[in-house]
Amino acid sequence: MICSTDYTVLRQQLLAKRKNLSVSQRIQCSQILNNTLLPFIEQHFPKGSLITAFWPFGDEIDIKETLYQLDKKGYILALPRVVERDAPLRFYYWTSQTPMKIGHFNIPEPQMTEEIQHIPDLVLTPLLGFTHHKDRLGYGKGYYDRTLSKWLQQKENLATIGISWDEGLIDDPSYQPAPHDVPLQRILTPSGWVA
Repeated sequence: MICSTDYTVLRQQLLAKRKNLSVSQRIQCSQILNNTLLPFIEQHFPKGSLITAFWPFGDEIDIKETLYQLDKKGYILALPRVVERDAPLRFYYWTSQTPMKIGHFNIPEPQMTEEIQHIPDLVLTPLLGFTHHKDRLGYGKGYYDRTLSKWLQQKENLATIGISWDEGLIDDPSYQPAPHDVPLQRILTPSGWVA
């Protein structure tokens, strides 16, 4: 199948939609999403589960409140670092006491912590865009796709949740994900779970 989607233009359009959100909308929508995400994790994953997540950057939805609460409740958390270009992400343990430093692409990452050695129980991944088929569109560097592909080779039923603004919905029926794009099990927006 030939893919005719212009990903560069699509990414620019989705970024523009995000930038149009007001500060108050961002705060309110982030809070609404966190109020759904935290109880879901508590209901489906026992304390002590290893959860890889992300530190919100730029215009991404803010899940820090969920991360702080999960840490407080006894979950094991890890955040990504870009250690090598064009390779899978590497995840390092994080708690609310972990100092952060600016890493590649100016994204905050854990400083001075140990790298995880196990496949996580749950992966929370940021999304620039998504479809109702749970296709994930990232920023175009392929880090999460490489990471998810690597982990899925070792754990076929890896739990994955994509986190996005409602504005990330790709509603173009002609959209085709790239061959390397890894679909997710679930996607959550402030409006709820994507069906």
